[in-house]
Amino acid sequence: MISPTGKLIFITEDKNMYRKMVVIFVDLLGTKNNKRFEDKFLIHRLFHGEAKTNEQRNLDHVIYDRKVYSFSDCAYFFYYYKDGIEEHRKDDMKLIQIAMSNTAISLLRILNAGYLVRGGITFGDAYFDELGFFGPAVEEAYGLESSYADVPMIALSPQLGKKFYEWEEAETSMEIVNLLMTSRPMLVEKESNKYFLNIFYQLEAFSTELVLENDRVELDEIKRNIYRVISRDKEKYKDKQAAKEERKATIYEKLDWFEKYLQTKHNRRNLDIISGAYSGVVTGD
Repeated sequence: MISPTGKLIFITEDKNMYRKMVVIFVDLLGTKNNKRFEDKFLIHRLFHGEAKTNEQRNLDHVIYDRKVYSFSDCAYFFYYYKDGIEEHRKDDMKLIQIAMSNTAISLLRILNAGYLVRGGITFGDAYFDELGFFGPAVEEAYGLESSYADVPMIALSPQLGKKFYEWEEAETSMEIVNLLMTSRPMLVEKESNKYFLNIFYQLEAFSTELVLENDRVELDEIKRNIYRVISRDKEKYKDKQAAKEERKATIYEKLDWFEKYLQTKHNRRNLDIISGAYSGVVTGD
């Protein structure tokens, strides 16, 4: 390989090349116009602290690793197979599922603090080292956030979204869903032919609360916090002419979309069946 300066560079190690990775780009919304140091510091500690905590959750016994780069109000999450993993042990759909599930849990803390997020998810060629990162998947994830996700959502690329959505449907046991759930929660949701991450999946499918590090996040509390922010900001941008003059003609519509979306979020467990099952165990029925 010839460098831009004409110098010959030898690249022989396998790690010095693109690898297939899940790449997730996340942008924290509504922070650029906030100039208060106290608020900026809170965002800095919360967002970058959660990104770092996510990276530190790597486990020895699993076949994947993750790397997180966070800066300003953005973050990139990389999920990839560890070196030396045999091909027959690799399952790209499972890797994507793990990456999205873990990222969704991290983002719950961000939402709980009253901040909305937007982003992109793809699976493809990427590279990172101690200096930084690059690759087609990196650029695609950013493009999904900046040009494709026109509302507060973490959008999957159309091809990946369709493939994962169909895989998730095929993997779901409807017998169990019909027995234990009032309806089926999906990790990837679909609207207007766009596929996006259901950040609330864990709170819909399992318990209504999660303990993350030293924080507890609860579905109804997150909804209250977000509703309060949306109500405040919708009042600010309800004058669409003023919004248009500020080049923010669609902010009101984006907030309205997320408010309506949030109204669909609830725990989907069939509590009558579940409590009955526990009762049967206790009483010996």
